[in-house]
Amino acid sequence: MRKIGLIALFILVAGVVFFVKQSSTTSQPTPPEMVLVPAGSCQIGSEDFANAKPVHTVTLSNNFYIGKYEVTNQEYADMLNYALAKGYLNTGALDENAKKKEAGGVSKMPMKYQDTWDEHSQIAFKDGKFQPLPGREKSPVVEVTWNGAALYCNILSEIEGLEPLYNLDDWSCQVYGKSGYRLPTEAEWEYAARYDDARKYPWGNEEPDDSYANIKHYIEDPLNVAITPVGAYSPKGDSKLGICDMAGNVAEWCNDWYYDAYVSGPEETDPVGPPACLFINCPPFKEFRPLRVVRGGSYLLDVNFRKEMGVPFVIDSVIHEQAFNNSFRSWEYRGLSRQVEGFRVVKILITDTTIAKVSAAQK
Repeated sequence: MRKIGLIALFILVAGVVFFVKQSSTTSQPTPPEMVLVPAGSCQIGSEDFANAKPVHTVTLSNNFYIGKYEVTNQEYADMLNYALAKGYLNTGALDENAKKKEAGGVSKMPMKYQDTWDEHSQIAFKDGKFQPLPGREKSPVVEVTWNGAALYCNILSEIEGLEPLYNLDDWSCQVYGKSGYRLPTEAEWEYAARYDDARKYPWGNEEPDDSYANIKHYIEDPLNVAITPVGAYSPKGDSKLGICDMAGNVAEWCNDWYYDAYVSGPEETDPVGPPACLFINCPPFKEFRPLRVVRGGSYLLDVNFRKEMGVPFVIDSVIHEQAFNNSFRSWEYRGLSRQVEGFRVVKILITDTTIAKVSAAQK
């Protein structure tokens, strides 16, 4: 009788373990709350900034949805756990004895996704699971690369039964022509921020201060990451469409490669940005790296931040007092992650009139 009882107990425990394992491997990230951005036209660029010229008219012919909030630590950790269970992550780089520990990929062109072991990361990897630091669940994810943001978009497409828009083998993107999630194009980001009244800042034309957004902090402790929970400045700091934190908190990756001027004509329809055409020497990596567009500024403003350290340690958006302006264009190096950078997502839905366009691959 005792033997039968022990067997029953073993079966029960095994069943519980199997259930827990299955639950952890099949749980899916929750799609973020989205805001509809109606198709339309607006003026993009500014004569006030050298790299925002020329001012030109952009027409976005498709309605699209944009994340109401920046992607949070909890949302990103959930995605990493899903990706880990699916075999999308390089488990060797997660090993305690790995030479370089990071959350990275396994494609033909594997890239770092999120620098989990960086001193500024708000996500930890413990007991085989990614989890936000206590109290940071609703704060925007930081130390995430452009590639890590693209992976998150692909996972959202996958769990909704849509074909992922990013090719992880060459990092090109099907910007238009298919339904799915991706990063906003630079034009979409500025259009969503300015919308139909050419406002200077997401909330209007009032000069920025810390009642509108999490901005203009000076960090004495280099380990301090002064992010706030997403939506903490809502509704005062929201855009006209009700989008939160488009200025401050974290600067946001866009889909486009960066060039130091717009290469468009006086009018453009559904632009996807230039190819990788501006490369900056990064001595620590012994290579020239192209740049990606970053928008919106962050919590940190310091014109002298890491100036003495030079490239690539200086962060462009941090040293400019106008980084919160809807038209101000910042950039970041391919493959880098910072304590001041995160992202929000866009969901595009194709129509019968959608013209397929693909953004340039990684180089």
